[in-house]
Amino acid sequence: MVILQVNGISKRFGGVVALSNVGTEVRENSVFGLIGPNGAGKTTLLNVINGFLKPDKGDVIFKGVKITSKRPSKIAKMGIGRSFQIPRIFPNLSIIENLTVTGADENNAKDILAFFNLDKNVNEIGKSLSYGQRKSLDIARALSLNPSIMLLDEPFAGLDFSFIKKMLTYIENLNKEYKKTLIIVEHHLEELMSITDNIGLMNFGQIVAVGRPEEIKKSEIIKNVYFGGI
Repeated sequence: MVILQVNGISKRFGGVVALSNVGTEVRENSVFGLIGPNGAGKTTLLNVINGFLKPDKGDVIFKGVKITSKRPSKIAKMGIGRSFQIPRIFPNLSIIENLTVTGADENNAKDILAFFNLDKNVNEIGKSLSYGQRKSLDIARALSLNPSIMLLDEPFAGLDFSFIKKMLTYIENLNKEYKKTLIIVEHHLEELMSITDNIGLMNFGQIVAVGRPEEIKKSEIIKNVYFGGI
């Protein structure tokens, strides 16, 4: 079943076209990756989906309901969670307070923190965590709202190889154990392709190809986008 549809989304910032007639769909309980060079429009598309930005044209349909005009807080309550490339946590709150402040009950918060191996740190404040732990906490905060879809913006960015492996496991289990639909923006292509069902390749504000990871990997389009056809 299709859980999210993006129909003809366009967005300009002054004279810059950030998104141009973008359309795609995401199936429930799948992992959908968004790749492309810097400036391709990937994060802008996430910002439109979760209401941070209003598109100039087009609609976002979530579970059959148009959400394009709704506030981010309303979209979050409807079931779309979001994490960020640079973790957005409350640095002066304890780790468990970072989750309970969103409305999660304490027992559920502890279970989620255990999932991310943060249960031994629950009374430490957010700014005491390592960068990888902060990124984990950011995703944990999104999960605490029990969303149907989670939008993850570059979850591997800034992590060393060992923590990338941990993050891969977390993301796989979010999909398999928690049954979450995931849309992931990422530049670590090999890692992303190992966990996705489908990939959308973006360039110059458009989705220029959608397919299985192995199809996108072998396509001439990806060579043109990343390497100029070389």
